[in-house]
Amino acid sequence: MFDYNKITGIEILKKKIPPELQFWHLFGNVLELNYSSKTIDEFYCDFTNIITVLLTDSNQRYKIELKLYNIRGNLNFDMANGFFSGFSIEEYSNPGSDNHFHLYSDEQDIEFDLYCEKIKVKLL
Repeated sequence: MFDYNKITGIEILKKKIPPELQFWHLFGNVLELNYSSKTIDEFYCDFTNIITVLLTDSNQRYKIELKLYNIRGNLNFDMANGFFSGFSIEEYSNPGSDNHFHLYSDEQDIEFDLYCEKIKVKLL
């Protein structure tokens, strides 16, 4: 479910998407995926990497833009169908880490195992 306090914009999703669709695995269709990096401090050459994923439900009625900041991990999936139905997000707390979220897939043929510091979501 969309029961996450630390995801920026999640309250808007909860208000606008019906409760029966408020599960991440229902938004397993990838329409677009972009990777970029953003400079935080030029003097120290500090930057963050960002993955932006445009997800939709099977009927393509709702589209969610998911922005992941400061990512670590593996992202591999079959591009033939752009679908990963076992997609999940869990809040992850490790006192010595900047990672606050764990994103993963339960499907066997997909290696999708990411940790990130911050997530922003937006309904399009």
